[in-house]
Amino acid sequence: MNRYLSAFAACALTLASGCATVESLEEGSICADEMPVKALKERAYASSRPAAARSAQPQTGSGNFVTPAGHQMAFTAWLKINVSDVRAAVKQTRELALKLDGYVKRMDDTSAVLAIPVQKADDALAELTKAGVLNSLRIEGEDVTQQSINLQVRLDNLEKSRQRLLALMQKAGKVDEMVKVETALTRVTTELERLQAQQKNLQNRVQFVTVHVNFSATVTRQPDRNLTPVGWVNRLGDNLLTFNRQIANSSNALIFSLTLPAGFVQSSDSSAVSGSNSIIELHSYSNAVTARHWFGNDYAGLPFYEPIIEKALAARFKSPVAVTRCKIDGCDAAVYTVKPEIGGISYTYRVAVAVADSEVKVIVARGRSADFEKDLPEGAWKKLLESVDF
Repeated sequence: MNRYLSAFAACALTLASGCATVESLEEGSICADEMPVKALKERAYASSRPAAARSAQPQTGSGNFVTPAGHQMAFTAWLKINVSDVRAAVKQTRELALKLDGYVKRMDDTSAVLAIPVQKADDALAELTKAGVLNSLRIEGEDVTQQSINLQVRLDNLEKSRQRLLALMQKAGKVDEMVKVETALTRVTTELERLQAQQKNLQNRVQFVTVHVNFSATVTRQPDRNLTPVGWVNRLGDNLLTFNRQIANSSNALIFSLTLPAGFVQSSDSSAVSGSNSIIELHSYSNAVTARHWFGNDYAGLPFYEPIIEKALAARFKSPVAVTRCKIDGCDAAVYTVKPEIGGISYTYRVAVAVADSEVKVIVARGRSADFEKDLPEGAWKKLLESVDF
């Protein structure tokens, strides 16, 4: 029994990482008859395609959302539309999503993020552009075929591992043997459930197009005409039209949603400030590390950014950098804190970096340390991160 347990421990670890092969297992181990990963991938890929189309699967979809033969695509669209009534347009956008069997992922006074079934995404674009004048349109497709295959391979391995652990449980005679099996079973089951959630999320990305819509107000204005021979008379009323445009296009929404800590007020669409001049800034950057392609996947993960951000902050401030990992709105994130002394004054500089597919979201908080600790203590900072909605 102990021989099987020790052999299985090595097998469970490799299966949990999704990297098990026949060669990596000891002869006679509990997993010695597992299929090689390459064979599992081929089987998973074949089973993911309709039986009638495995020999010559045609491309699917139409218009702007075509999936190449044998691939799985996750599409995202961004629209900017000028409308006469922004709030009415946002409301109509919500109704449109429900009408097309989709749903709203996020809304504010001037924008919305929708999830629309891929078969109806072109209909959604057509309806949205009827609301006003299309200012810009961008569509990206990410090929997630390999990601889907890899997930299925790991799930297959973990399920086989779980079944064998259950069988071992029946054979365990001693208490310590049973405890070891139960511990391994808990680890495998937890990893299996985590990957099942990832697979469900990936399937949702393939089945629904994420549509980002931003509305701006337009003001109908007649061309300038020389109605009188006096120039300033002809310009009367221009200031009201300008003021109307400023009010109509202004937004109280930050560039992404979060709840500001007590004592902070919004100073722009990307920043907030406290009475003692501690500052919170929001930024969003493209996550394309190399050239972005229509069906490419050039996005970097958090491990790419972690060392270079830490190195850059340490070099700039000549001070130690504390790094912690966390989740922000479900995305992998890291928080960097550095407390340099500049001109005899101690400052606190804290930056949270979250990787959200095609974008990197950055939250920067800074201020004099004495004020910063009062304005944004650990509890308030934690609540701020928990409130973020990308």
